[in-house]
Amino acid sequence: MCWNRRSLSPDLQGQSRVLQVGSVEELRACTLRLAVYSRDFSGLREAALGWLELPCEPVDWESEITNTYSKQLTATKGKLKKSLVGAPVTLGKVLILLQYQAAAQRIKVMVRKAANLTKLTRIPGAPHCVVIKLHQDGSVISSKETKGVSGPNPIWNAPFLFDLPPGDITQLPLTLEFVIMQQGRLYTKGSVLGRVLIGSNASEVGQGHWREMCSLQQTETTHWHTIQSEAV
Repeated sequence: MCWNRRSLSPDLQGQSRVLQVGSVEELRACTLRLAVYSRDFSGLREAALGWLELPCEPVDWESEITNTYSKQLTATKGKLKKSLVGAPVTLGKVLILLQYQAAAQRIKVMVRKAANLTKLTRIPGAPHCVVIKLHQDGSVISSKETKGVSGPNPIWNAPFLFDLPPGDITQLPLTLEFVIMQQGRLYTKGSVLGRVLIGSNASEVGQGHWREMCSLQQTETTHWHTIQSEAV
């Protein structure tokens, strides 16, 4: 759980949270840990500022008196542990269709649509687009891009064909990278929301979709993929 305040001196007076605990004996063995961090306008980048711990053992939990404590933050060096940081930001997901056309030694890629995309800019109706890159052993060998579509649930239905290098597709070090971007104003660079990887360098889900495409060959296979932050 977390509190959000846009201030260098946030006033949290009256802000409270209820934590579920067991018995008083169990509570006395616990330590309350608080982490403080700043977040940029998009809400996707976090910078750890510090943390503090409050042992629960010396607190009189059986009285109804409110206890107030003032403690100095311990400065953070590097990133906070995951246990100190709030819930991960959900960026959205993308529906992707793949088809391996073995006779032509190419693959058909269709970015169908996305759901619940995070907004990165104040510009009303700023469109999202997807840049698709085919990597071979870490190098980009082909690239395509969809048109921009506005809204948090854009529908592209944009098909592309990628020619493959010679060889057995199941043995080639190939990866499809889908970069989801929100476009800015004219003549300004867009912002990267996140990416999806499918292929040899992808997560288990991305590798699974690639293997399914290879095994089905002419049959189209479609799956939702969760967008991953660049910071991951």
